[in-house]
Amino acid sequence: DLDATQDPIPVRPGAHYMIGGVEVDQFGRTSVAGLWAAGEVTSSGLHGANRLASNSLLEGLVYGVRAGQLAGQEAGNCPDQYRVLPISSRRSYRLTESLDIADIRNSVQSLMWRMVGVQRHGDRLSEALAQIQAYSRYVLPHAFDTVEGWELQNLLTISHLMCEAALERTESRGVHMRTDFPETDDTNWRQHLVFEQPSTP
Repeated sequence: DLDATQDPIPVRPGAHYMIGGVEVDQFGRTSVAGLWAAGEVTSSGLHGANRLASNSLLEGLVYGVRAGQLAGQEAGNCPDQYRVLPISSRRSYRLTESLDIADIRNSVQSLMWRMVGVQRHGDRLSEALAQIQAYSRYVLPHAFDTVEGWELQNLLTISHLMCEAALERTESRGVHMRTDFPETDDTNWRQHLVFEQPSTP
């Protein structure tokens, strides 16, 4: 038993915020026409390379109001009639019965905490990326019909992007600490990293 008046209370770092997300302008517009985003899903650039706990109000409330107002204004320009287009996929999906979604999710979360956590090193980041790519080859071609399956696919996509960005940024800045590159490099790295999906014909 722990006696809080006598015993030291064990503490450890914890992830509370991911600095990055969907790139938006000052009104919450994304690169997809007609799509706005606000809150902690976005990368607005407001907080730089670090954000103090509880400072999410600006992105959530201010950007939420801005995005909502602009989306409302532009919705008035939408046509009254719509055509429903069929959704086609370039993937040939496999069934999902063989996947243990919870087990893979736990493995990915553990991997990211150990390899892409508070202190980062290029070798460990490369190892994490290779493992994420292996999981992705196994998971992404499956057609899920549950939220848990879609969340796992999103988790793998985000984990892949985080590993790529952490490997690419060969410096330490804010909460991104590379033990193999401990100094901040303003000459080469005072900039944002943006990943875009290539457009398809």
